[in-house]
Amino acid sequence: MNLIELNRALRLLRLGGIAAVLEMRLHQAQAEAMAPIDLILLPGRGRTHRRSDRLLERRRKQARFRDPQKTLDNFDFTFNPKMNRSLVFLAIALLSFNTMLLYA
Repeated sequence: MNLIELNRALRLLRLGGIAAVLEMRLHQAQAEAMAPIDLILLPGRGRTHRRSDRLLERRRKQARFRDPQKTLDNFDFTFNPKMNRSLVFLAIALLSFNTMLLYA
């Protein structure tokens, strides 16, 4: 199978994103003497990251937050000095962990 056939097959499988970067990844693999398994893993990692980012963005839109740009990174914890920042992050981490257990 040559590169043209592989590109066609990837697009038929609806993997156009991988097909778009395939040639660049092949050159990268040759330049870095990459193992074949690493070459195969690279496009998959990029695809999973993009899917994860799109899912997060879709969930933010569905949540209809008043100010979607606000995050905990720019939250003013000095507003309420009694609020323990570490406990807030711990509670969110535990919630994330519990959510992972529910959907695992």
